[in-house]
Amino acid sequence: MKLSLEPWMPEYDTSLQEQPGLTSSRPDDVNLFVEGLEAWNPVQPLASRASEVDFERLYFIDGRRRIEAKVYGETLVENEPQSAPGLLGTFAVGLVESRMTNSPAKIIETIIKRVLVLNHSDGENLIIKTRGHEYGDLEYQFVQINDTINTDNALTTRLQFLMRNAEDELSSSLSLEDALLILDGPLQRRAPDRALGYVKTIHNFYVPPLEQRTIRQLQRGQRSPIFSIKSGLERYSWYLRLDDTPDYYQPFAGIVRLEVRNELGLAWAQKIADWTCIMLPKYAAKGFRDPRAPQQLMPIAFLESELGRRMGDLAIIRRRIQAFLRQERIRQEPLGFEMDAKIELDRDFN
Repeated sequence: MKLSLEPWMPEYDTSLQEQPGLTSSRPDDVNLFVEGLEAWNPVQPLASRASEVDFERLYFIDGRRRIEAKVYGETLVENEPQSAPGLLGTFAVGLVESRMTNSPAKIIETIIKRVLVLNHSDGENLIIKTRGHEYGDLEYQFVQINDTINTDNALTTRLQFLMRNAEDELSSSLSLEDALLILDGPLQRRAPDRALGYVKTIHNFYVPPLEQRTIRQLQRGQRSPIFSIKSGLERYSWYLRLDDTPDYYQPFAGIVRLEVRNELGLAWAQKIADWTCIMLPKYAAKGFRDPRAPQQLMPIAFLESELGRRMGDLAIIRRRIQAFLRQERIRQEPLGFEMDAKIELDRDFN
């Protein structure tokens, strides 16, 4: 038996999470030969074509989310106690600007939101006040869902949706006349034309097994031929190897999938594709800097770290939530507290 290594650490799942059967079941959605190439072979980028793309700035947008506590909203219905599952969560979205000079990348905007997602219509905003704590008050905005089949999944999905929506709003506010926006993840419908979807975890190859061999053969800075995807948002896509990896790694280590909207045409997609072959390997993380190297881009790694810091220490916040709920039980009769109650917590509970 031959084993290969997934270089990402276990807490990050894996870089390859293909769902078997999806590729062969949707052949009509993908056109492998939009570039007019005779065969699917590794493509060496044309520097002359890549140089036609003249960006003064690159923007990177990414978000983080986390569940800080799972809760139940308790009410009385016809004098009978009823509980609705929910969660207290936080999501953070940020924007990094990198100028095409030697100036360092910098974070120019961040959004931090805390939400109480509850499968009930009677919830209200929750504010946990604390005197003198560095994080200040914890304010959770109430968000209602209605799901009686798979509530736990629906709660997490709503938190993810809220984060993605904040990313979309942030990206739509940008002027991209001389810039390119790089999104950490696939393109969403609201993504601007001059946006690049950066997919570092492969869930679906979109190409048959024969063409997957070409992806395995890519060398650093080489790409696959461009193919078009018609399902959902129509887009052009290609694979790129950011860096060469040891032969004992799984064969798709170091591979990312990139995509652009098709509105600007195939010629523009080819320029961007060759540009990514030359530029993105320069932004790829090294293993000693990030456990998801080389697929993780350094500006995104920098942003994720800063967003995590601004979200606050999870252990401290969980203790504050627990202390709040404990004090509420002491102060209120069971099932009789209001979700927007404000309480000054003693420093001992911080």
